[in-house]
Amino acid sequence: MRYGAPMRALLTSWILALATLAAAAPIRIGPVAAELVAETKSVAPDQPFTVALRLTLDAPWHAYWTNPGDSGLAPSIEWKLPDGFSAGELQFPYPRAIATPPFMTYGLEGDVWLLATIAPPSDWNETSVVLAAAVDWLICDEYCVPGSADLELTLPVGAAPAEPDPTQVAAFAAARARLPAEPDGWTYRAQRENGRYVLTAVPPAGFAGDMPAAEFFPFAENLIRHNAPQAWRRDGAAYRLELVPADSAAPLPEHLSGVLVGTEPWRAGSPHRALRVVAPFAEVPPRSANPERNPP
Repeated sequence: MRYGAPMRALLTSWILALATLAAAAPIRIGPVAAELVAETKSVAPDQPFTVALRLTLDAPWHAYWTNPGDSGLAPSIEWKLPDGFSAGELQFPYPRAIATPPFMTYGLEGDVWLLATIAPPSDWNETSVVLAAAVDWLICDEYCVPGSADLELTLPVGAAPAEPDPTQVAAFAAARARLPAEPDGWTYRAQRENGRYVLTAVPPAGFAGDMPAAEFFPFAENLIRHNAPQAWRRDGAAYRLELVPADSAAPLPEHLSGVLVGTEPWRAGSPHRALRVVAPFAEVPPRSANPERNPP
């Protein structure tokens, strides 16, 4: 059967559309579905845009945060992009503490969106672009299963600015709300006191709310004992969180860095329950046995 030029063009467009849909379809591997999702409907030269590595986990399976806690391995991605394109690091949402006595791990459950910024070159003249990535993960429940997938996403190239995909606006807004936010007026300091690390969180001026509970998730794996209780309480106008060091004899680190997750947003009108923390350490001198030598 022979086709004229208009019919061939139409068939070609159908084939390209089907190829795009197939490339974007989730890949199901056991209890995990993996896919790449773009925030925009197209790509514009020299205009960065956001792509999510989406992992949909069946309950009760969980993946792992950047610091997995006592065991585990965070998802990783190796981008395979056209020449001139670059990708930023994966941005992880705040985790949940998952107890598997005697261990404590930091996990991600349900619909997990890991965001990355893709930067196209200014001189991209093709009509489409294929974003490819090799993804690895470890998921656990009563036992652990490693997994991997080769993912692709094909997007058309259009004029700047690239138009957001209306079907994904709410999903990307929800994903960003779960990212740790900058302190937004909160200040932090850390000290070692009676063999424990103490994180002090000072609210911004005019703070009229309350944070009844909060958990700290360190970026460094060997900073605190992950399975030790964390004691959070109000301390005057500030808040105080006591943490148990992983090694009480270790030298004092320069900073206590991680994510502080509250039971509600840290500021009225904000969606963020997690704040990024970088608290410089100050050693508290031991009290002297001679009361005259102790400061008032």
